[in-house]
Amino acid sequence: MTALESLSAAEPAPPSPVGLARPLLSLLVAAVCGAAVAMMARGAVGTASGQRLDQLTLSGSRNHDGLLSRIAELAVETVSMPVIIALLALTAVIALLRRRPALLLPLASLVLGANLTTQVIKHLLVSREVLGPGIEPTTNSFPSGHSTLAATTMIALVLVAGRARPLVAPLGLLWSGAAGIGTLVTGWHRPSDVIGAIAVSAAWTFLVLGVDGLHTRRRLRRAAAHAGRGRRRRGRDLRHDVPRLPRAELACALVLGAIGAVGLVAGAAGIAGLPLPLDLADRASQLAAFRATGAVIAGATAAWVALVLVLRTPSVLRTPPAERVP
Repeated sequence: MTALESLSAAEPAPPSPVGLARPLLSLLVAAVCGAAVAMMARGAVGTASGQRLDQLTLSGSRNHDGLLSRIAELAVETVSMPVIIALLALTAVIALLRRRPALLLPLASLVLGANLTTQVIKHLLVSREVLGPGIEPTTNSFPSGHSTLAATTMIALVLVAGRARPLVAPLGLLWSGAAGIGTLVTGWHRPSDVIGAIAVSAAWTFLVLGVDGLHTRRRLRRAAAHAGRGRRRRGRDLRHDVPRLPRAELACALVLGAIGAVGLVAGAAGIAGLPLPLDLADRASQLAAFRATGAVIAGATAAWVALVLVLRTPSVLRTPPAERVP
């Protein structure tokens, strides 16, 4: 054994440039979102009070004729298979143009997993029965398939967008949030359906981010362990190549996080302020419930996108090729 080999064998494996914090936090948030889906199904679909709040908000969305309703109705009309297929194809093309084909599998898992989960919950796991007077007797629609499709398509584009992410994220947020509210305006879905779809989409997003982050950490740890062995390499040491979020992306995450917090707090306060017992025929209560629910949908979507920007594992620059030693 040469002196160099002896030294390499004696050295401990260097730490990975990607820590465990982001992947573990992503998995934790995924679990929280999954629990939120179960709580929404139990509270909004399985209780009389939840069904009454849904019915009140749905009536308010039908009676609302402001700018929000008109924009939301236009947005939801774009959630069609041709548009979704075109956007997903664009996502794949961007991944290939950026030379990131490894992104295709996790993004496909995210989109397919979330949409299949939505259909399984809707058709196999949750059933709906009318639990009180004044509730429209319809089949179960929790969670919303339209909202899940729009949300997962949007987040896939955000994740693949690279340096354009600070621009794509708010635009995608506006489209996805408006489409979700649009399903209320058109009467396709109840409020809990849309919020449940956001939670399903978020759960799959953070699950994929967590698993991908752990995989990236393991890969970079192996690369760092082998860096410099056998041949001298030029450029930076992978052990010190700690990836960081770009400043523009971090600023975007902070702004979206603030918007999300304001929306969630304002929406929760609006719902809590509704007069009890709920009068399903009161127009003022209907409109107040619709506005509050719109704030919750917008806030939840903004908070989700902000967390995605913060918790995703930043791209690590490629290692320069090894310098040939004569």
